[in-house]
Amino acid sequence: MGDTDRTGVTSADAWKAYGYNLDDLVTTKTSSDVCTLAAGASRVTQVDGNGGIDNSFGENLLPIFITTSGSDWSQTINTSVDEGNFTYTFTITGFDDSAGNTANATGVTGVFLAGGSYAGQNSGAAPAWDTTTRWPILPTLMNGCSATTGCGSGCAYGSAAGACPVNPVTAATIRFPSAYQAGGTFVNAASSSVSLPLSIGPWLPLDVRSALVTFQPKAPGSVTNGTIAGVLVTTELVNALQSNAGYISTSLCSASAFESIAQQFEQASDIVIDPSSGAVSNSASAVCNGISIGLGFEGTEIAAPASSSIEAAVAPAPNPCGDAGP
Repeated sequence: MGDTDRTGVTSADAWKAYGYNLDDLVTTKTSSDVCTLAAGASRVTQVDGNGGIDNSFGENLLPIFITTSGSDWSQTINTSVDEGNFTYTFTITGFDDSAGNTANATGVTGVFLAGGSYAGQNSGAAPAWDTTTRWPILPTLMNGCSATTGCGSGCAYGSAAGACPVNPVTAATIRFPSAYQAGGTFVNAASSSVSLPLSIGPWLPLDVRSALVTFQPKAPGSVTNGTIAGVLVTTELVNALQSNAGYISTSLCSASAFESIAQQFEQASDIVIDPSSGAVSNSASAVCNGISIGLGFEGTEIAAPASSSIEAAVAPAPNPCGDAGP
């Protein structure tokens, strides 16, 4: 998430190594050729990471999450994945994962899907993280599926009204049709949005626009140095946070406390995003309306998703802030 380096060592500067230079600028606190920050924001907000890496999420928002929900917030998310509560899955065709591979290749394709509760489907058992592990797939990121009505009789467990397509891979809404390998590294190529639901309460969605996804082969069946970088639309993130604030901390249930956090989120805006086209830019003539983000991951091969692995819709837990929300 940006509070540790890729070996797990905690560092206040770890975020500087996660992400990419999205605006082709190397910005310091004195730079004047960038978008106008939100009212009250410190110019430190616009400072880039290593070599111009844009990651305001790691620099400015991660400390807020850590402060409001505990210093182990990032580790809590990782533990939730390890225990089988949720994950993210890529189904990739044409990628050579040979150890040390540095070849170039075109014609690579793939899709991105969100994994639901493996533990819920398997009586609390943790995943084995191998090709015997078939993770239940959330209907959220599939055409013809509903996050609330589920997938009908084809669900892996539970039941709900509605129906989902037979194959989660062919139904995936997030697709990489023109990906490639460059020096062994997978690159998703075409600009796309990647939705990253975090398992906090029901879900806290991070909708990463103009996402750049990369990872490198580690050994057959595993990848390393994974990165998901892009831009969050500030207003969308604030609205999502408002719906989930109580799950992060009940202290955010009061209107004044939430407004204080919302203002800090708005002040983290460091880049310009066109919500309709996903185009990313940064210039002195614009107002910052997006928050750059860079996240790291490691990956291992599991069983390919199938129709039997589509998860049923599950009613969210009661909102800690009550029905009215913050």
